[in-house]
Amino acid sequence: MPQLESQQLYQSVEKALKEQSFSPIYFFYGEEPYLVQQAVQYLKVCALHGGAADFNFSSYYAADAEVSRIRDEIETLPMMAPRRVVVVKEIQDFTEKEWEALEPVLQNPVDSTVLLLVGGKIDKRKKFFKILLEQAHCVEFRKPFENQIPGWIRQICRAHELDISDEALQLLHRLVGNQLLEIETEVKKLADFLDQRKNVSLEDVAQCVSKRREENVFSLAARIAEGDRVQALYQLADLLQDGQSEVGIVALVARHLRLLYVLKQGLELGLTGQKLAQFAQVPNYYLPEYVTQSKLWNYKKVESALLVLAETDKALKSSPLSSHIWLENLILKTCALTSQSPAQSLGN
Repeated sequence: MPQLESQQLYQSVEKALKEQSFSPIYFFYGEEPYLVQQAVQYLKVCALHGGAADFNFSSYYAADAEVSRIRDEIETLPMMAPRRVVVVKEIQDFTEKEWEALEPVLQNPVDSTVLLLVGGKIDKRKKFFKILLEQAHCVEFRKPFENQIPGWIRQICRAHELDISDEALQLLHRLVGNQLLEIETEVKKLADFLDQRKNVSLEDVAQCVSKRREENVFSLAARIAEGDRVQALYQLADLLQDGQSEVGIVALVARHLRLLYVLKQGLELGLTGQKLAQFAQVPNYYLPEYVTQSKLWNYKKVESALLVLAETDKALKSSPLSSHIWLENLILKTCALTSQSPAQSLGN
C-alpha cells in the first residue's frame, strides 16, 4: 500500500469512521514520538467509537509480550462492538522468530480487528518491514524542521485552550527546544500554573518553564569567551543530550552573541535597566546575566565568532561530513579567537 502523509492519515481515518471501513493493519513509525502518540490515540478513539471500548482494546510492547498472546488477541472476535483494536509498540524489538510467528496475521489480516503496529527507527530492507509496507496503511512521522516548531508550539497551546504571545512563544522555544513531547509537557505545566487564565505571557513562561537549556547556552557562550575548549565541548554535549539539533545550537549561540553585541552598544549609550532591556530586546529577568557576560566579549571577537557560526551553519546544511565534526571545529575556532580582559572588552 502507498505510504500516507500524517495529514492524509487523519483524513483517511475520518473517512473510515464515517464509512465504518477501517484498514485491518496500520503501521506508524518514525523519530517523532509526540506525533506518533497523537496518531495512535486518534485512531484508537475512532476505531472503537460506538462500541464497548474497554472490552475491545489491548496494548503491548514487543519486548515484553508473547507473540502467541498477541495473535490470540488479534483473532478474538469483538464483544458488543464492530471491531477490536490491538496496539503493539516498539515493534523493532521483535526477534526474527517472533516476526515469523506473527507473519500469518500480517499476510491474512483479521477483518474484525484493527492491528496497529508502532515503531521507531526501522530498517526498510528487512523482510518483515517490507511486508508491513505492502500490507498496512503506513505513516512515517518525521521530526519537524526547526522553523516549524513555533507553529507546533502554538498548535499545542491551542489544544490546551491557551493563547500564547509571540514573545512568550519565542522564549518557550528557546528554553525547551524542538522536542514536541517536552513542549507538550511544559505547556501542560503552564496550563496548571495559569489556572483559570488562558493568555500566556513572557513572564509566565519565565516563571514556569525549565531554564536548563537556556543556562547551557549561557554557559557555552561563557566558556567560549574564556577560551575553555574542554568545558565548551561538555556544554555542547549537554545541549545535544537535551535534544537540541546541531543547526539549532548554532542558531541559539548566534542569537545569543547578537544580543550581547547589541547590549554592548546599549551600555555605551549609557542605557540601564528597563531601557537597556528594551533596546536589546532582552527579557528584564535575564538582563543582569546578559550584561555580565557581555563584558567577557569585545566587538571584534563577537564579529569573528558570528562569522565562524555562519560558516558552520552553511556546512551543517550542505556538507555530508558528520555534524559533530563541524560543531567541534566551531568550538575550537571560537575558543582560539584572541580574547581580551573584561575591562578591555567593554570599550572595544
